[in-house]
Amino acid sequence: MANPQTKMKLASLLEEVEPLALSGEPEVEISAISCDSRSVGPGSVFVAVRGQKHDGHAHIEEAVAGGAVAVVGEKDLAPSGITYVRVANSRRALALLAAAFYGHPTRELFTVGVTGTKGKTTVAHLAQSVLGEAQTEIISTISNNLERGLANTTPDPLAIQRIARAAVLAGMRNLVLEVSAHGLSQERVLGVDFGAAVWTNLSHDHLDYYSTAEDYLRAKLRLFAMLQPSGTAVVNLDDPHGQDCIEATRAEVLTYGLSEGATIRARDLELGLASSRFLVRTPRGEMAIETALPGEFNVYNILAAIGVGLARGLPLSAIKQGVERVRRVEGRFERFPARGGFEIVIDFAHSPDALEKVLSALRPRYRRLITVFGCGGESDRLKRPVMGQISGRLSDYTIITSDNPKSEPPEGIIAEIEVGIRQTLASYEAIVDRREAIRRALALAEPGDVVLIAGKGHERTQIFADHEEEFNDRAFLEAEGVI
Repeated sequence: MANPQTKMKLASLLEEVEPLALSGEPEVEISAISCDSRSVGPGSVFVAVRGQKHDGHAHIEEAVAGGAVAVVGEKDLAPSGITYVRVANSRRALALLAAAFYGHPTRELFTVGVTGTKGKTTVAHLAQSVLGEAQTEIISTISNNLERGLANTTPDPLAIQRIARAAVLAGMRNLVLEVSAHGLSQERVLGVDFGAAVWTNLSHDHLDYYSTAEDYLRAKLRLFAMLQPSGTAVVNLDDPHGQDCIEATRAEVLTYGLSEGATIRARDLELGLASSRFLVRTPRGEMAIETALPGEFNVYNILAAIGVGLARGLPLSAIKQGVERVRRVEGRFERFPARGGFEIVIDFAHSPDALEKVLSALRPRYRRLITVFGCGGESDRLKRPVMGQISGRLSDYTIITSDNPKSEPPEGIIAEIEVGIRQTLASYEAIVDRREAIRRALALAEPGDVVLIAGKGHERTQIFADHEEEFNDRAFLEAEGVI
């Protein structure tokens, strides 16, 4: 078992990579791997990766100055004084080197990948509870952002393998990670040995990165193609693309859903905002579930987690306990009573289908529904008018505001959302400052109403073109004395 602090010979690592060419000394000792020239230290291998904004090959000299003893890259170069390894694809090389350097830790863990447009985070946390939190490490949007300071849902391969190795050394037995389409396309999970893969659903998102919805689907299906025959694919049968997952994998398949043909099927649903009850039929018998997670969409999330438990071979009693232990997932349909006699819901919904499902769950249960939301900058512009149309159709009043505008003018993002909401002739207003937008919604709310604050969920910052400031929807409400 390789320890990440132990020096290794570059030649042993290169057995995983199949280099196209090599110059210099292959037996050089390696103490670290990095794809960021700023973090390179003595004894490092620097992997030069071509990114969307930066090309790592332009930073080779900086890496060498920082102590790199070897460089891996795609270009035909011959830097003096160091070992240079040319490969066909630096991203693939980085992932394979990371897995080898950390001793292939996911081979020692029951590793679950969760993919889909919506529900990944909730399914991941439910699965962690089902598998046992003390025995299960999690790499999720929430844990990455709040505990590790990592921006991406699926972090780079070095982070994944480092976390997995630490889990093994801590005596854990399982790893659950959210697997994004970007993470798959950019080879971040190459070298991860998945024991199970979960498909939640597919809907409109990330069409700024992918040319078509078909490209987006193909990226996600790569997770199921990665599964070995000994693995298990846990697939939402009710999703239109569930069959695509089944056809893409060689693994055993467990399907879940509300339809009659699902292997894991929920029936007799009693859905409420405070709790829900339903029966679940599985190949090992039937069980009753009572959960604090509201909405039909959470029924699907729970069924997916049950599938993970079945794939792990756990008894139904342990699966039931694990599901019912989860009382909340931060920033996911969190309900708070407000002092004015109305309620507030905070949700991470930032795609059209996610927003529609949350609004549809809330609308019948309250006198009036007031929605505060925006769309992120530097991301899929096509979804902005669609989300405006959805909020206009399902909300009684909408306040459009900022949600991480990044380098884009927030007024421009809001204008694109307005194109959709105007088609509905719905009542709305635009307030750029998110704090003021929330204050306005709270001022409008009356007893029996609900205010939905959507888009940011668990996030702790608001990102602008020239700065990043601390901001969290729940913390703001608490500071205002509303909840």
